Amino acid sequence: MAMGRWVGWFWARVWVAMAAFLLLSMGGAIVAAPLTLPLLWLVVRAGRTGPALRVAAVSVAALTVAEVAWAATYLAVTEAEPWIWLLPVAAGGAAAVTLIRTPGRLATA
Repeated sequence: MAMGRWVGWFWARVWVAMAAFLLLSMGGAIVAAPLTLPLLWLVVRAGRTGPALRVAAVSVAALTVAEVAWAATYLAVTEAEPWIWLLPVAAGGAAAVTLIRTPGRLATA
C-alpha cells in the first residue's frame, strides 16, 4: 500500500483524533507513543492535509512528547522541582519546533 493512502484526508484525521483521545486516557498516550508519534509525523508532512490539521497534529504530538517526558522524569527523580515540569515543557517545545520546521511534503499518490 502506498504511503499516501495512510496519510490521506480521512486517515490523517483518524490518526490525529486517535492520538488526541489517547492523551485524555490514563497513560494511553505514553504506551501508544511509539505508534502515534510516527503517524503524526506523517500527517504533518503529508501534502493533502490542510494547515488546521497540521497544527492539530503538531499540538497533539508535542503534548504526547511532553507526557512521555513527564513519565520518564517522574520515574527518574519522582517529583523533584524544577525537573518534573521543566523537562516535559522543554521536550514538548522541542518536538513542536522540530515538527513545525520539518521540510518538504510527502508525495501522496
